[in-house]
Amino acid sequence: MNRFLKMALLPLVRLLSACSNALDNILFDLVPHPQEPQERQYNIRQVEFVNPTDGTLLAGELTYPTEGESFPAVVLISGHESGAPPASRNDEIAGHQYFLVISHLLTQRGYAVLRYDNRGVGDSTGDYMTASDNEFSADAAAALKWLRESSNIRLTSSGFLGHSQGGIKALLAAEIEPPDFIISLAGISVETTAQAVVRQNQEINRANGIPQSLSDLQVKELTDIFEILRISSTKEQAQSLLREYTRNAGITDVDHIQNVVDQFGSNWWFTEAHRDIKPLIKKYRGPVLALFGAKDLLVSAAINEAPTRHLLRHPQSEVHTFDHLNHLFQTAKKGTGPQEYWEIETTIEEYVIEKIDDWTTSINSMS
Repeated sequence: MNRFLKMALLPLVRLLSACSNALDNILFDLVPHPQEPQERQYNIRQVEFVNPTDGTLLAGELTYPTEGESFPAVVLISGHESGAPPASRNDEIAGHQYFLVISHLLTQRGYAVLRYDNRGVGDSTGDYMTASDNEFSADAAAALKWLRESSNIRLTSSGFLGHSQGGIKALLAAEIEPPDFIISLAGISVETTAQAVVRQNQEINRANGIPQSLSDLQVKELTDIFEILRISSTKEQAQSLLREYTRNAGITDVDHIQNVVDQFGSNWWFTEAHRDIKPLIKKYRGPVLALFGAKDLLVSAAINEAPTRHLLRHPQSEVHTFDHLNHLFQTAKKGTGPQEYWEIETTIEEYVIEKIDDWTTSINSMS
């Protein structure tokens, strides 16, 4: 019997961030988060908009300065949290209200910021668990369209800011509602999703002292699963082959088998297993700011920085790697990946926000 697969495959997929359970939440609450706003001295509006492709109603919050006649604007797009609670408008990651902090810092700098509950989350309708990035990107496109046409705010420019897998969603959304720019926080990468997940698990295991034998076994299992998804022509075929694979591995627990099938045989995983990201990057002709963290174990700067720079077409596109920063753009002291996020008080280093502001200002000045 494959004892490592029996332990659980689901927690091994760390595509976006650390998952949290009840004990984690208690620990998270013990760590201060000084960047979370206590007072928000700007305009705050609760808003709703509709994805016209399927009628999903998305609910969110729009913030913008109280002074000024026009503003640059961004729609925030969260990543995909595999096996974790899906993101609300605040995009909570390991105790950090990630998008709340980003929206606060940007609004203070003069931006209009729209963030929203993912479909099936909070006040938004729809089903998160059955959606792929095709649906999530259409939601983001609907958000940008609403911001431009129905917010009653004069915008100097408007674009997407995507974190992690949200960077890929931004590229997909751009094909529906072309933005003036895209900002990617550890999002746009040249690795396929399968390649990234295998590599990131190797690196996180190594950083956390996981025995090499267990890590190698995990890599083999993940590689096998992604190959099943790749060769399957339909989601139903993938689910059947995944069920057969887990049984052949010696798993007899019905619930465990179904958990593996439900996750990896989902619309999201099946779609991502057949997606080539590099043509998406090359196809987009607008300006992109692609930011990476040198200590990010999920989206590797070493692997992705140079190829991303080569693929981007617009002359004002910029790719930059910050030393010492992790996937959340926190200063990583241990470099152990998601396990460290909650221990760090800073949600995002403010000089990253300053970089975003400087770049967006330069884009606006030349448009």
